[in-house]
Amino acid sequence: MNFTTTLLFYVVIGAAVAVAVHLTPDAVGIRQRVFRTLSAIVFWPLYLPVLLARPASPPEPVKSASVPRDEIAAAIAQVEAELDLALASLDGWSDAVLAREQHRFAELRAAWHAQADKIRQLDRLLEQPVFAESTLYQAVGGCADQSHSRAAADSDEPMGSSHQANLSIATSRRARQANVERLRALRDEFHADLTSTLARVRELVTLIHLARYTGAPASRAEELVVQIATSIEGLSEVAAWQGAETAGELR
Repeated sequence: MNFTTTLLFYVVIGAAVAVAVHLTPDAVGIRQRVFRTLSAIVFWPLYLPVLLARPASPPEPVKSASVPRDEIAAAIAQVEAELDLALASLDGWSDAVLAREQHRFAELRAAWHAQADKIRQLDRLLEQPVFAESTLYQAVGGCADQSHSRAAADSDEPMGSSHQANLSIATSRRARQANVERLRALRDEFHADLTSTLARVRELVTLIHLARYTGAPASRAEELVVQIATSIEGLSEVAAWQGAETAGELR
């Protein structure tokens, strides 16, 4: 290997070290950074040990913007933590039933989050200005429509096309308002069902701890575990019933 080849390798390595020096996240001025970058091309053997000895910067935590952080999410997280603690405390007490019900526990957690998503979707929907206008109509416009309807009923004169159109608009407005109220009631039902299920699971979790420390037989723990696992049926049945009811009314 002649001198030219050696010099070429030296410069190439120096250029790579210079790039690394330039990209080092140090709080230095532009002039000092440029000086270090240029000098690293020639004196890279002096910079290389410093670069290798520098600890790698810890990776920044990934910000999960898609994970909601609200009151419902906090309640679910609390119940999940309490449930995990209770199941871990069984410590071989009822391994068979735990293994058998693992898929139902996963379904239960998924059902909680799915129910919470439905509530959030309805909240966002009902916050739209168009639904606020519907509420305003109920307070102001509804009284006027009722007055027009009563006047038409008391009058013996035949209704004109204009008057019929006004009555049709008033009927549509009342039907629309009723639909909005059904959406609000549906949201409240979803929230009540989710809250009730979470409260029931928290109650059963405390019973697991109580059974463990009072010397209850393993069958009691298995019974409680099964009850928790079957809590999903409450959410599933309510959702299925509400879906069937809504579909029947839309026909």
